[in-house]
Amino acid sequence: MLCDHRKVPIPPLPMPARSPTSVLPPSTPADATAPPATGESAVGRLLNILDLFTADNLQVQVDEVAARLGVGRSTCYRYLQELSDRGLLAQRGKGRYSLGSRIVELERLLQQSDPLLNAGKSVMAGMADICDNRALLLCTLYNDRVLCTHQVGSSHITYEGERMPLYRGRGSAFPLFQGAGSQAILANLAPHQIRALYLAKQAEIAESGLGQDWQEFRGALATIRKQGYVATVGRRNPRILALAVPVRHADGQVMGSLLLLSAHTEAERAQALALVPRLQADAARIGELEQRLSNGDAPPPAS
Repeated sequence: MLCDHRKVPIPPLPMPARSPTSVLPPSTPADATAPPATGESAVGRLLNILDLFTADNLQVQVDEVAARLGVGRSTCYRYLQELSDRGLLAQRGKGRYSLGSRIVELERLLQQSDPLLNAGKSVMAGMADICDNRALLLCTLYNDRVLCTHQVGSSHITYEGERMPLYRGRGSAFPLFQGAGSQAILANLAPHQIRALYLAKQAEIAESGLGQDWQEFRGALATIRKQGYVATVGRRNPRILALAVPVRHADGQVMGSLLLLSAHTEAERAQALALVPRLQADAARIGELEQRLSNGDAPPPAS
């Protein structure tokens, strides 16, 4: 998938000096990133079946589901039947299941009801003037991943005459620690969330280039917050430039990011950086409209 980014800051992000007295943040009982407790309910196991579906695993088989859930085949068939009866799954052959039609209906309802999505659609519709050979994406946090919820602009980026397709459409999920869209959200999470993430994901954080220890990680995120944006180049495709700013609730809490993708050339990098104030202003407009939609102070979107 294109644009799985390793952070390459523009300009470079200086790491703070390591303090000899710095210590790892203490864990807290409310660590949201901890693995689920044992003894999960039957409802929880039932819903976990939906987590088995990914872009690389579009169908599941009975034996696979039974093994992943740790239940017998008869229980597994009952779970699958429950989800199928409600349209969440559809049987595609003997022992094989895919997502069902109810998912399509729920997606339609989500498109109509999600305040952040509809605020993003409204504001981003007026940003076409900066989308020549660029794409704009609205991203939001989902568990420990970042999800693309809306895209406008080009479906590909042209670099020295080569067309490079973008595979970051609605529903695409990406790691929380890699890429500008993810790091713009990560850096602006609440301190207790950042501490919990570090305790649970130290190896991933180090691999992403955000710091080899707690002090470096905290310093890198502080620099991003002070800078007000994140700029990276593609981890798999260094010809793609990504630049993102946070989208905040009215109370200041981060709820997503506005991500610009373009060709990674010196001229384009300078032009993209010059757009940072525009992106920040439009991100603020998204946050303001999201608040109005949430409170019912703005008309609902057209169906």
